[in-house]
Amino acid sequence: MKASIFVSTLLSAVMLLAAEPASALGVTFANRNGVKNVDAIVSGSTVQFRVANIENDSKRQTGALRLELWATSQPLGNVGTNLPPIDFKLAELQLGVLQAETLAGFDSDGNPIYFTDKYTNLISPLLPLGVPPDGTWYYVVFLTEFTGAATDDGFSADDWVVMPATVTVGTPSPPPDFIGTAVEYVYPDWRFYFVTALQSEIDALDSGAFGRAWLRTGETFHVWRGPVAGSAATCRFFSAVFAPRSTHFYTPFQSECNALKANPAWVDEGIAFYVALPDADGFCAVGTVPLYRAYDNGIGGAPNHRYTTAFATLQQMLAAGWAFEGNGNTAIFACVPQ
Repeated sequence: MKASIFVSTLLSAVMLLAAEPASALGVTFANRNGVKNVDAIVSGSTVQFRVANIENDSKRQTGALRLELWATSQPLGNVGTNLPPIDFKLAELQLGVLQAETLAGFDSDGNPIYFTDKYTNLISPLLPLGVPPDGTWYYVVFLTEFTGAATDDGFSADDWVVMPATVTVGTPSPPPDFIGTAVEYVYPDWRFYFVTALQSEIDALDSGAFGRAWLRTGETFHVWRGPVAGSAATCRFFSAVFAPRSTHFYTPFQSECNALKANPAWVDEGIAFYVALPDADGFCAVGTVPLYRAYDNGIGGAPNHRYTTAFATLQQMLAAGWAFEGNGNTAIFACVPQ
């Protein structure tokens, strides 16, 4: 295991820039199985980094590396893979450089074997811990590299891991209202459904916009207004190619977002709200409830989807010839706050 060079701690409100995604740089916490085992153990006014693996999978030598602990106001950036919003640096541990990955030989089948320079099972000394202002914070461990950037002493982020629990300091201001309500409407003449969490649209439809053609069904469900730990941004699309009907489509799945963004028949209307995705078995986490998505199979010559937390409503739509679009075991499409 490589030895660290020196330790320092800072409390600052500077920016931390991401040079390139860690997958492109090849400097990462992830092992060959893609697992990132990173922890920051806070005890009183000290913190200790415990990192199972830091490796350089690239064909270049790194700049000087550093571990940094930051307090951030949100767990992720506006997109899930984006750099989290950077607020206050609390501690740092200076590391050395990692050499470029090199060819070490070949196995018995003639496959190349590479030498990868890395730190393994790194446990830092107890480091002095800075204290951010009063508030509720996410603690994020960053792996940074000297790149000559204009901020953070010239260091840029290669990789990062968000600690699972928030930290409350002092008496924080009341948090913003992250829970919104999505309201469902129906166009009876078309038997089309539409849902929105935008207050301006809700006010307009409730006030009789479009000749009072859209009526409340009485169904609503909660959503997150912004990103929270474990949430996924829900893309919203609109299409008028099925005239005289028009339709909206919502999805938190990046593959569907990308496909519709590339389809000229659909207009990208941005992020509508945030939901969580079900686990590998198709179930929702504690504190959330299932959201179902039903598709009308193009009945009436245009696609329409219905989003509901009521399983009975889903069953009614299936009986009317619609199809569910969700997990094959549970039929759950997404998870929303209770």
